[in-house]
Amino acid sequence: MRVGDVLYIQGFIPLDPSTGKMIEGDIRIQTARVFDSMKAVLEASGMSLMDVVKVTVFLSDLSDYAAFNDVYGLYFQADPPPVRTTVQAKMPFGALLEVDAVAYART
Repeated sequence: MRVGDVLYIQGFIPLDPSTGKMIEGDIRIQTARVFDSMKAVLEASGMSLMDVVKVTVFLSDLSDYAAFNDVYGLYFQADPPPVRTTVQAKMPFGALLEVDAVAYART
């Protein structure tokens, strides 16, 4: 949902956009799928990952944090990176993570 210059991005779990089904794979694979989906939504709104200012990450297991963070760093290369909150929570459909974000269109 876009409100003025701010885009609120719903929580993404690692779904294949062509089938709507959960993808198989470890936290790295699922993380990449989530951020590819988020990137597509941002681009459709005329924005990019560089416009993301806040990310909330829900991991089903906090022991996946380091592997998640490695992939996160490939997508978010801004300096400084977006503000981030990470918590452990049970995910729908057995997903290993869910991520939502807030982006701001800098004009």
